[in-house]
Amino acid sequence: MKKKLLIAGDSFAADWTKKYKDVWGWVNMLSNEFDITNVAEAGVSEYKIYKQLENMDVSKFDHIIVSHTSAYRIPIIEHPIHKEDILHNNCDIIYSDVKEHTYNPTMKTAAEFYSSIFHPDYFCFVNDLIYKEIFNLTPNALHITFFDSFYPKNVLKFEEIFLSSKGNANHLDDKGNEFVYKTILKKLSNGKN
Repeated sequence: MKKKLLIAGDSFAADWTKKYKDVWGWVNMLSNEFDITNVAEAGVSEYKIYKQLENMDVSKFDHIIVSHTSAYRIPIIEHPIHKEDILHNNCDIIYSDVKEHTYNPTMKTAAEFYSSIFHPDYFCFVNDLIYKEIFNLTPNALHITFFDSFYPKNVLKFEEIFLSSKGNANHLDDKGNEFVYKTILKKLSNGKN
């Protein structure tokens, strides 16, 4: 019987086959070895990642992976552009997305906020507090990120792989997904949650 694996986090850990049937990311590759429950959602903030885990009985899983996101992603109730998108329907806002959609009045306001009054230190501070809460909920989890500069040494960092292997499944090409899959499989096999 396969061990149970919970995956929480952002788009780097979401199951992209919900929207794109022809993609196969590292999270899908892990289904060969594990019985996976994947609650990760594309574009969510660290706060919503915390809520994903808060709503789960984490004791029911043999392993947990948490993919942490950018500290600059701001939680919102309903995204004005992506609310009908099956993969991004719960996403939050981040400047790289906002600046592409300034034709929408809400996104234009958000772009003005980011460019005029956004306080990065505050958002990093709040992100750190939320990260600590997530860590307290899942101390034995394998914590990963594709946003290296926001997280401490104990978080497995993949930003370099993302930047060198961009693609269409979990933001990675086949080579990048294979690397992340093998790295995570090795960590889980060596006893990391």
